[in-house]
Amino acid sequence: MMPRVNSMNILLVGLLATVLWLGLGAGVCAEKLPSLGERSGRPIATPQTRQLGDEFMREARRQLVFVRDPVLLAYVQALGSRVSASVADDGDFFRFHLVRNGEVNAFAVPGGHVVLYTTLILETESEGQLASVVAHEVAHLVQRHPTRSLARSHGRELSASAGMLVAVLLGGQAGAATMAATSAMAVGDRLRYSRAFEQEADTVGLDLLASAGYNPHSAVDFLHRLERGSRVQGLSPPEYLLTHPLSTRRVAEVRSRIERYATVTDGHGSDFAHARARIRALFEPNPEAAADYFASPAGGDVLVKRAARYGLALVKSRLGAHDEALRILQQLVSDYPDDLHYPLALAESHVAAGALRSALSPLRSARARWPDEPILYGAEANVLIKIGEASLAKSMIRAALRLDNDSVVLYRLLARAEGQLGNMAPSFQALAEASYLEGEPTRALAELSRAEKHAGHSTYLATSISARMAVLRELIDRRATH
Repeated sequence: MMPRVNSMNILLVGLLATVLWLGLGAGVCAEKLPSLGERSGRPIATPQTRQLGDEFMREARRQLVFVRDPVLLAYVQALGSRVSASVADDGDFFRFHLVRNGEVNAFAVPGGHVVLYTTLILETESEGQLASVVAHEVAHLVQRHPTRSLARSHGRELSASAGMLVAVLLGGQAGAATMAATSAMAVGDRLRYSRAFEQEADTVGLDLLASAGYNPHSAVDFLHRLERGSRVQGLSPPEYLLTHPLSTRRVAEVRSRIERYATVTDGHGSDFAHARARIRALFEPNPEAAADYFASPAGGDVLVKRAARYGLALVKSRLGAHDEALRILQQLVSDYPDDLHYPLALAESHVAAGALRSALSPLRSARARWPDEPILYGAEANVLIKIGEASLAKSMIRAALRLDNDSVVLYRLLARAEGQLGNMAPSFQALAEASYLEGEPTRALAELSRAEKHAGHSTYLATSISARMAVLRELIDRRATH
């Protein structure tokens, strides 16, 4: 079972999400909005919605444990990109995040952020089921539900939103009192729209799911599974069903719409099966229990069984049984040379065992096979930094950034490499780009100010830093005035 975080933290993040959804500002009320049930051409990405989304994500990072594992992040982003690919002209609008948490949940906030919880992935039985949740959250953003909520708002609700924001910022008893005094009526009104918005997100989500090549039946299968599980075990509904209410009518409507789509078969998919195994292996509080789970995997599916071998190796490495972990992974690399998970994990196990240079061999062999996989460049650069070869690591990271220039992981690695080389200005520049990609332009600007102080006599460096600072200042000013 995954660990649960402090319930007050979850409450505060939930309240802030509500504030963002309700309090988008009066300026957007005049926007032309789609009718309920009509698919919007694209999400609204105004400076204001991006600012609100960034503010929420900044607060969420203080309250929740965001996963930084490159393998898992690459999977979540790839899945999200596939699901959102049919949204016209917005390939770079969405950002997909993973939170380590014991709840079954997912949510979307203005600015294109979609957050999945690790336990949600563990509770899905196919990639199609997971993709159905992602599609539903993307649909909320595609349909501009935050803006449409505001368009139906009254002055009473806007003042209530301000009160709820105070509640979040104050916290404790004062915050609870403020929330109780101001929010009940506003929340009651908002719930009247929630069923309509859920219906619309179901409709658009099914379209996104089918367009991405998944079985639309996966959507209702997963919701039914959650409902049955909580009912049979006598537990309260999982968080996802509380925030996405499930009714008999809603299920019937989804089933009716599903008939319009061709039936396809959802397999586990190698990436899905290995992501589930990796989450359990790395984050299960009791690694011995995880080892027992992987030693006797449920079901006879070949892919599930080899993903279990992968998970077992990761757990053995975590427990310090490095020889056993290396033996399992070397055999997997030999048996399945076309699966990228295994050389990556083999390198990780060498690092965990303290054999840093041994980790380079599987990574370089894999890079020869997959020359366009930035995750391999990043993994090799990480090892090179650890053994003091920062100059070579820097070259590797630069090559990886040409393949993926939106990677927070790569920019943080670049900052480490430059710092190890004593190049403080480029190190702070790289940290600035990581902060910007995490939705924190103000922090990025502060990092650039540090970089500027270390630019020395390099005209080129000083000019590039100054130009980037001007762009960020303009962005921050534009958001502040909308």
